[in-house]
Formats: sequence, structure tokens, C-alpha cells
Amino acid sequence: MPSLILYIDENIKQSLDQNNLQPIEKTIIEIILHELDATKDNCQITWIKTNILTSDYKIFGEMKFRQKKSRNKNKKENCLKKIGNVLHNYFKVSTRLRAFSIEDASITSLDIKK
Repeated sequence: MPSLILYIDENIKQSLDQNNLQPIEKTIIEIILHELDATKDNCQITWIKTNILTSDYKIFGEMKFRQKKSRNKNKKENCLKKIGNVLHNYFKVSTRLRAFSIEDASITSLDIKK
């Protein structure tokens, strides 16, 4: 049930149309499948155009999922790093990602500066 919501500043230069986002989304889903031991039918990615005014981070992502034994701290960190790198390499903007397990008392986080 990994659910990733990506808030993308509408003023970034790269196109946010469906044809450009499909290969990126496919890559992100492959990362989630591998790192979080997920099933493809349960992966959800939502792209939301927004106007980010004061933050240097022009992409903000929140991923929520159910905890599994295989989803340890290293796997969660690796997942965020790989997703962050994909987004950073394509959009060339600072990216902030957070991951929340429903059962965890803490979050996993990643910040990539431009």
C-alpha cells in the first residue's frame, strides 16, 4: 500500500504533462517494489501541481505505507534516496521527501539541495 504524493511547484521549467511523467513514475514504482517489497497493484503515486512560495524545496513528497519486517530503516532510507535522485535529476530542483509507516512512531526523511 505505498502511497506517494508529490507536490510539484507549477513554476518549474520541466513539463508536467503525462507523457513526460510516465517514465519517471515507472522508475519510482520499480524502486518502491524493490526497496519496500511492495506489489505493483498497491503502489499509488499522485502528482499535484502547487505554488510553493517561500521554500527552497520545489518538490515535496510524502510516502505512507504499512510496516513489514522487510521494510527496515535502511530499506526506507534507500527508497527515499533513490526516489529523490530520480526527481532531482529530472527536475533539477531541491527536493524534500518524507516517509511515514502507519505503525512507526517516527518518520524517515531526505533533503536534496539543488
